[in-house]
Order: sequence, then C-alpha cells, then structure tokens
Amino acid sequence: MIRTKHLAGALIAFVMLAVATAVVPSPVHAADNGAWSVTPTPGSESSPTPRSYFVLEGAPGATLTDKVRIRNYTKRALTFSLYGADGYNTEQGGFFALRTLDRPQVDVGAWVKLPVQQVKVARRTQVDVPITIQIPANATPGDHVGGIVALNGAIEGSAESGGLDVGIKRAVAARLYLRVSGPTTPALEVSDVQLDHDRGLFPWSGSGKGRVTYTVENTGNLRLSPASVITVSGLGGRELDEVETAAVVDLLPGQTAKLSADVAGIGSADRVSVDVTLATPEGVRDERSTNAWIVPWPLVVILLLALAGALWWWLRRRAERRRAFEAVATAPTLTIGSSR
Repeated sequence: MIRTKHLAGALIAFVMLAVATAVVPSPVHAADNGAWSVTPTPGSESSPTPRSYFVLEGAPGATLTDKVRIRNYTKRALTFSLYGADGYNTEQGGFFALRTLDRPQVDVGAWVKLPVQQVKVARRTQVDVPITIQIPANATPGDHVGGIVALNGAIEGSAESGGLDVGIKRAVAARLYLRVSGPTTPALEVSDVQLDHDRGLFPWSGSGKGRVTYTVENTGNLRLSPASVITVSGLGGRELDEVETAAVVDLLPGQTAKLSADVAGIGSADRVSVDVTLATPEGVRDERSTNAWIVPWPLVVILLLALAGALWWWLRRRAERRRAFEAVATAPTLTIGSSR
C-alpha cells in the first residue's frame, strides 16, 4: 500500500458555524474553529462585537468595500491564504458549502478583490484586511451568496483515504450575502417524489416503514429556507403518517437538493398516496404527489401457484373421468342368446 503526504493532495475541511435565516438573522456563532476566526469587522468603532457575516446590497456595476477580520487564538503565528468563494448547496441534503481554492469561482467569489492573497497573523492577535466587491454590470438581480475564506497554510494532521495518508488543512469562512438590486422572483419547485417501502415477504412480516425521497430546486433568484410537510395516505384517503422536516437553510438560487424522510404506517397491501408540500417563511409554496401500489408479491406468487395447482388437478381429474366415460361407452356389447 502506497502512503504519501503532499500539499497538492491536502483535504480541506471547512468549519462553517455562521448560520442565517432568509430575512432576519437567528442567533448565530462567528465562523470560528477554536484556533482562529473569520468575521466582518465591527459595524462601527463604538461597537466592538463583530458581525457574524457580511450582508451587502448594490446595483449592477457598483463597487462595494468592507473589511474582514482574522483573529488568531493560538500561541503561534499562523499564515493564511485568503480568497473569495462561491456558495453552493450539496446535492444530498442541500447543506451550504463553499468552493475550494482549487475550484474556479464564477459568481460572487470572483467579484471579491483582496489586496493580498496571504496574510500572517501573530499569536493571539488579529488582522483586518480590506475587501472590494466589484459587481459586474450584467450581474443578475437577486441573491449571490459566498464567503471570505482563510485557509491555514500548515498541514495540521492526516487521514487515510483510498490507501493514502492525506494531509489535512483547515479553513474558516465568513458568509457573504450580496443582493444585487432589481426585480426579485422567489420560487421553488419540488419534483421526483418516490416512496421506498419495506414490504417484507408476507403481510405480517413487513415493518410498515418507508422512505420518501424528493428533489427541491430553487427556481427563483432569492435564497430561501424551505421546510417540508410529507403526508402519506392509504386507500380511501385514510391518513397513515405525516412528517414535518427541518428547513433547508439557505437554498441558493439555481441550486438543487435531494431530500428524504422516514415515514411509517404503511401496510403490505394498499394504494399509498404521498404528498410533499414545501413552504418558506416568505410564503413561497409548491407541492407534488405520487401514488404507489403496495403489493405483497411473494404472497401473490404463492396464491397464483396454488390456484394453478388446483386448476391442474381439476383438469386432470376431469380428463380422467372423461376417459373412463368414453371407455364404458365404446366397450363391445355382449349378447347372450336363449336356448330352445
């Protein structure tokens, strides 16, 4: 087994602790991993408390300025690579993430301009770095989300991956929420609703549990935090289960997430309807349904085999009776004459 440590194969671990709701920020922590933090500088000299994330707005073609603060809590100097990164949602679960340094930045991450690409922060001190955001003249209206990332240049540890010892580098980022002025069109779409059911071999052996999977897409131009309500009903409209899922925080415009939820109460023989309803605090809604026949196929096969066996036996018995009847009907007649 080959083992190697090299910088090019470093695994970048993002510590994302800054969370916000779609409109009003909820209580949050700064982007902080215990060793260093990345935050916007305080809003004013009289306010020593750092902002948790950047919230900016500007028109197409505008230039915005701000400052980012990198604070080193350790007993040694740390050197960071600084860059702007595009935000995106992971395909599974829709979790917020940022593009890594080796990936091309095509949205707000590319609009961020920094005077330096690296900064050294002495032990237990902080550094404020000015940032400039140049909004392109053809930027689309709506929300553009990313972050200002501080990537530690030192390899802090290692982990095994595919037979290799891969160096681990950590990064911390402050989220950047930029709204480009213009028409806003919040919209969502849910699709590809499916039900996977643990039927069991026989009606009495199934668990009654299932999993509903579906796809959510932000088809508008504003970031949204949709929550789902999944209703499962059986034949005749009787309710089997209802599940409310936690909201996907910051589903970004144009992003798609595949979600799932466990449901219960499903029998082994039924016609099940699944309704998925999405809703956001802003009043955006969408819903999609699917139907599925739940059939205990092993039992059906056994019954069909039993019916086939019974039919074969009946046809055989009928054929035997017919042959017996025909044998009697065609037998020669014995005539006994009388003597005189």
